[in-house]
Formats: sequence, structure tokens, C-alpha cells
Amino acid sequence: MPHAVADEKLVLDVAIIGAGWYGLTAANTYLKLEPNTKLAIFEKYGTVGGTWSKDRIYPNLVAQVEFGYFNYPSTPMTQDGKPENNLVSGDMIWRYLDKFAEDNKLKQHIHFNSWVSSVERTASGWELTVNGVKIEAAKIICAAGITTQTNSPDFSVKENSIPVIHAVDLAKNAEKIKSPSGPKHVVLIGAAKSAYDAAYLLASSGKKVTWVIRDTGSGPMPIMPANMLGMNTITMSANRLMNYLSPSLMTTDTYLGSFFHRTMAGRWLTRAYWKYISSQADSAAGFGKDSGKLDALRPQLQDNACFWCESSLGLITMDDFWSTLRDGNITIVRDNVSVADSTGITLRSGQRVPADFLIYATGWGDHFSFFSPELKEELGIPPYGAPVPSKVGTDKSKYSSSLSSKVDPWYFHDKAADEVVAKKLPLLAAGPKDLDGWKRPNREMTVRRWRLYNRVVPLATTDEDDRSIAILGQIHTTQTPTISEVQSLWAVAHLLGEVQLPSEQQMIQEIAEWNAWTRKRYSSVGERYPYALFDWVPYLDRLLGDLGVKNKGRNGGLIKDFFVPYGPHSYYGVVDEYMAVRKRKAGGAAKTTASSSSNSF
Repeated sequence: MPHAVADEKLVLDVAIIGAGWYGLTAANTYLKLEPNTKLAIFEKYGTVGGTWSKDRIYPNLVAQVEFGYFNYPSTPMTQDGKPENNLVSGDMIWRYLDKFAEDNKLKQHIHFNSWVSSVERTASGWELTVNGVKIEAAKIICAAGITTQTNSPDFSVKENSIPVIHAVDLAKNAEKIKSPSGPKHVVLIGAAKSAYDAAYLLASSGKKVTWVIRDTGSGPMPIMPANMLGMNTITMSANRLMNYLSPSLMTTDTYLGSFFHRTMAGRWLTRAYWKYISSQADSAAGFGKDSGKLDALRPQLQDNACFWCESSLGLITMDDFWSTLRDGNITIVRDNVSVADSTGITLRSGQRVPADFLIYATGWGDHFSFFSPELKEELGIPPYGAPVPSKVGTDKSKYSSSLSSKVDPWYFHDKAADEVVAKKLPLLAAGPKDLDGWKRPNREMTVRRWRLYNRVVPLATTDEDDRSIAILGQIHTTQTPTISEVQSLWAVAHLLGEVQLPSEQQMIQEIAEWNAWTRKRYSSVGERYPYALFDWVPYLDRLLGDLGVKNKGRNGGLIKDFFVPYGPHSYYGVVDEYMAVRKRKAGGAAKTTASSSSNSF
């Protein structure tokens, strides 16, 4: 039975942190490949799901991906509870993941309500501290998502303040907030997708809302219409044609990639395509026409906002989304909250706003807090907090250093990678017109040290004797379930020593070039995280190619493969395909061994 961590000492083959999309499929894949593995999953919450755990599902929480495109490739989702707009509700996702864990007998491996506070290296592997108990594991899979921990308010909260909650607690407080006897005037802080969801919930409940978006950040995100050209917008973007229209180092060396991004005609077509998408987003919101007070939600990057994703990217998940916000009692303010007290808030500008409730959706805490700063540096995980500009180094040969070093040994690798991006993708090198290239007011482009090969493997663990850790879920895409199954398969194969890694220098180059590309392709959010919203198909091509599994033509013939959207169906059976490859290799190795033995006399 599922249980919290007891007092007994656990010694594991594999410890997995997190029971969300990545943790569950990683566990399932590992046990398929190695059924006798002693494995445990440690989950902070009382149910599976992570972001989609039962206690985090608020009434209007809906995935931005249509039904049929938000499930594991191995396991279709039932239609029970499907919204009329063919999207997938939060409740559907939680029930799906819970059933997946049940059907695959994973719950017996899950320790719920188990907080991992520390992970340290040992001579034999890793030591985890879980609810104060020490646990040993030979290998570890980190599947702790970005929404694992909330951040603290960046404003002062007086002792007798009005209620202040993070958006993660919206589900727990939803009924109280919606109630006529609940709060009358709510302050909402932030411009993330969760802030838009909260604004819709508050407006549809008849609440007065003061929506505060700081004036020093990236501003509101572009919200794409649910459908374009007769299909779901996210689905429309999931074909190989889109992979060429989204400038990527993974496709630029092909004939079409070269045409779209290194010819004037190709760049004109690329810009025109994205201008159309951005214009549809503006039109749906009514910006510049009848949006009225909502015009303050127009993205700061108005020239191709959906292309640059300066503040990430959202999708309308409620048919009456914009009309509800437009008709609601909402005031949007570009400012910062300074103090919350017993009768409301004071903004940094000095303006006073009376209120009786506050919701802040201003990001997340350190989801790798269980690693020490030194271990983060070794593993290639950036320190929590605002990134800082790279310092010029003098040693071009090393790829790691202690935190106390004043020299950044990656400086030259990053600089060389920037030159590659500029040469191969001139559109990205030029940058957004709204920012005069890449000249942002009050801040410069920064380099965040995500130093993970294929977004999974720390360079510090890439020798043949140390395949003891994989880090999952740090790539941001529109197809989390599909990515999670394929990435987990690659990661497990790597941990088992079944993936041949390239040379150290090649891995360094891959990491530096990915980071240089993503921070220019996806602007501000690409600086913070490894983004690949519209580029995940060639990423999976690379992983499957490493595994010896078919990676191209998974949708059928050449034409279908180019235009038909990729999704879970495209990768159905991929784990079984790898198991067949594995069996053939084992058979070949056995024949070779037998042959060698017979020839030895």
C-alpha cells in the first residue's frame, strides 16, 4: 500500500523524486526494462500528479492541449468529463495519472507526503533525507517539476494582513473565494498563465479585482486563440513544417531549414507566418479595437509577440475567456505591491488599494532545493534566483569550477555558441524590433547555467563508471506527456549504460549551443529555462536515434509526416520498440560471445 516514509532504513537501486508526468513514466519504464529493480518514488503531495495533483485542481483548470494530445503515448485517455471545447480538464488529468499509477502497479512504490530535503553524493551512490529519514540509493532520477515549491512574496506582509495565498492554493480556497459571502475585492499579482486563470475565476464569480503586473518585468504574455485554420492552435503547431518555421539549430542544417532561415524569401515567409498567429491573438483579445481596459494586457513585445514568447505563451481554454474579463470588474495596474496589511495593499508608487484578499502568481521556489549550491554547480543546475551575466574567463579547457571561482570557464563556449546561432539563424541574431535587437531597458541578456547534455545528463556524471543520475522535465514544451515518456526512456537507457554518449567536447558544444539558441529563440523565458515549445519533434528524433528506434516517418508517408500533427499516437509503442532493439542487441552479443568461445580452441 502507498505510505509515508517510515523509520526503517531503505536501501534502493533507484530513487525517484516526484510522482508527476515524468516520475510515473520513468518508474514504469525502469520496471519494464529491469523488473527486479528495488525502486521507490517520493512524492511531496498526498496524490500523484504533481502540478495536476488532486488538491491543486481548481474549477476552471484546463490544459491548453486538445483531447488526444495530452496523454502518454502508451496509454490513451478516456473521454469521461471532457469539456465541450475538446480540451482536457485538470480533473481528467489527475484521474488519468491516478489510474495509470494504479494499472501499472506503481502505487506500491510511491511514498506519499514525503518531502525530500537533502540529496548528497556517497561512495556508493546517493543519500536522500526524506521526512528526516536517511535513505540510500545507487541511482537517482530527479523528476521534481518547476511547480514543486512556491516562492515567498516579494512584498511585506503585516502580521494582521488580509489573507495572502500563492496561486497554487487557489484550489483549496476556490469555494470560499467564489462564495457571495467570501471576499469582495481581491488583489491579483502576476502575469503567468495561472494569473489569467485566477482572473477568469474571480471575474466569473462577480468579484472586484485589482490586477497588479510589475512594470519592471516582461509584462503580460500573449494568449493565442484556441483554434486557428480549423484546428486546435497547439495541435496545428505540432507538425514537421512548424519545426522549420520555428528557427532551431536542430533543423537549420537541412535544405528546408537553410531556406527558411538563411534566405531572404524564407525569412520573409517565417515572419509572415508568425505575424499571422500574433495578429489572430490580438484579434481574439480585441487589442486596439474594443478591448478597453484589457488593452493593458497587450504584450510589451507587440511585433510578433507569439514568436518571441518574451513572457511565455498561453492559449484560451474557456470560450468566454476574453468576454468574461472584459465584462468583469477588473482594474489592471502596472506597478509593484509594497505592503499588504489589514485593510488592503500599498503599491510601490504610493497608491493605496483597499482589498480583503490577495492572490500572488509570481513564480515558483527552488525545486532543486535538496541539492547544495556546490552540488548544483557540479551537476550543471543554475542557482536559484535571478541569473547574472557571465564573467570573462581565461581557462578554455575546463567545464566546471567551484562557486568561489571568479572566472566563468564556460564563457568561451557560450561565446562560440552565440556565433554559431548568429551565423545559422540571422533572424534570432537580429532580435525583436521592440527591444532594438536585444537591448532590454534596465537589464541585459544573461546566461543561465543549465549544463545538462540532452537536457537530462549532468556532465559531471558522463563517464562510463558513473551513470547514477538523470534529471527529467526541465525542457518546456507544449506536449509534456509525450516528451516525458520518450525522455524517460532515453534517461533509463542511459542509466543502464545502454546509450553511447559522444565525446566530452561534443557534449559541451551541444549544451552551449542549445542554451545560446533557446535564450534567443524564446527571449526572456528562454534565458531562464530550456524552452522548446515548437521544437520538440526534432528533439525526440535525437533521443530515439540514440536508442536505435525509428525516429522519422512515424506519421506515415513523407507528405503525412510533414503536415500531419505529431502527438502521443505518433510514439505509440515506443518503449516496446526499444525493448525489441535491446533484445536483438543482447542476442547479437550472445552469438558473438559463443563464436569467440568456439574459436578459442
